Amino acid sequence: MTVPHALVLGHRGLSSKHLENSMEAFQAALAAGMAGFELDVQPTRDGVCMVLHDEDLSRTANGSGLLRHMKAAELPPLKNGEPLPRLADALELPAKLINVELKGEPGWQQALATVEAAEALDRVLFSSFEPSEVLQLWAACEGARCGFLWETDEALDLTAEELADLPEALWFHPPLKAVTANPGLWAPYADRLALWDMKTPAEARDLPFTPAVLIVDGL
Repeated sequence: MTVPHALVLGHRGLSSKHLENSMEAFQAALAAGMAGFELDVQPTRDGVCMVLHDEDLSRTANGSGLLRHMKAAELPPLKNGEPLPRLADALELPAKLINVELKGEPGWQQALATVEAAEALDRVLFSSFEPSEVLQLWAACEGARCGFLWETDEALDLTAEELADLPEALWFHPPLKAVTANPGLWAPYADRLALWDMKTPAEARDLPFTPAVLIVDGL
């Protein structure tokens, strides 16, 4: 079951069945009927914007080491045998929307440059847990869709006044648990809400409003 009219994105691709942040997972999300996918990006030592969640390569790649200390040409393959994806590779897929989460400060410059070079700005939603990354990117390109990410405890502590003070052009990315706990707080921002931390879209079916985006592990 899906929430009517919400765009459903695969969290790091179809991560419930495939290696997260791999091209295989992104392609599987689209093949399953998702509108797109969420991914994590950070730059290498030579400034190439790569798709990887952790700073260290060891959890998902056949090798170890900090991404920011390595050049793109030195990176080991993923544990499924694929090369570590570049953001430019993922942008070539026919997704309606790609949520690009910025990891590893500073990284917004490389991410924005890669998206602009691919002429994909209208298909990308940038987000970060670091407000400074979001605000710097948005200041550099006001046409970019950008959003603030919050962990559950942070989102639960937010007040209506704090949300109202944030720029109207920016998106909000709270976890589903926080929105379920106080739906009235988030309802006014439904058309720029991207909810995350759920296994399937059905977990959001009881919300009294329809969020713009749901980021899920599977269907």
